[in-house]
Amino acid sequence: MLQIETAKGLQSAHIKSITLTTFSVAGSTLMQPDGCWDFAILKRDGRETVLRTGLTTKAVTYEHQPGDEILTISFRASTFMPLMPGEDMRNEGVVLPEIGRDRFWLGTDVLEIPNFGNADVFAEKLIRAAIVQSNDIVASVLDGHPKAMSERTLQRHFLKTTGLTYKAFTQIERAQKAMSLLQMGRAAVDVAFALGFTDQAHMINSLKAIMGQTPRQIVGAGR
Repeated sequence: MLQIETAKGLQSAHIKSITLTTFSVAGSTLMQPDGCWDFAILKRDGRETVLRTGLTTKAVTYEHQPGDEILTISFRASTFMPLMPGEDMRNEGVVLPEIGRDRFWLGTDVLEIPNFGNADVFAEKLIRAAIVQSNDIVASVLDGHPKAMSERTLQRHFLKTTGLTYKAFTQIERAQKAMSLLQMGRAAVDVAFALGFTDQAHMINSLKAIMGQTPRQIVGAGR
């Protein structure tokens, strides 16, 4: 069993979401690609660990214990950290060194470990200090109003910022849409057709490779 709290009223061009997940029993949870990179604060037995993760291209399994908590600050794919660029962080997670029980190092900066109540303030502080920056070219593409540029320029900016090619990123987006439609009760064959998969088998293989689940498993998990 798990409980998920999501920050309300969040309006930011840089932050996608802030969530607090609390696990009540031991087990495993599938962490699936969502097109974001994160700061994750893992809490176990009163000890906090700060993790910086990059965009992921496949699901990973997280083993949890009763009482574990994960505070996740998810940044939009159009943002990046010059200190830890997207191209170096693809499918990676880096534990940031701690100072005492409530602070950690981020490069040469010492920052207070955030909690669910002040995570938005923490994130905005990173943005104001230019620790987190926005790539306007990538943002324009993701907003559906791409700036004029060559294909080569687009790929270069996308790879440096997100760690992924534009094609790989759109494949993850399509897998997310397919999951959402399947969870809403749409038939798998209709979802495959609507999202431009070659056929239903193509969608099944894509979801298994990216999300770690078949359509049948996705529908079953939502019941």
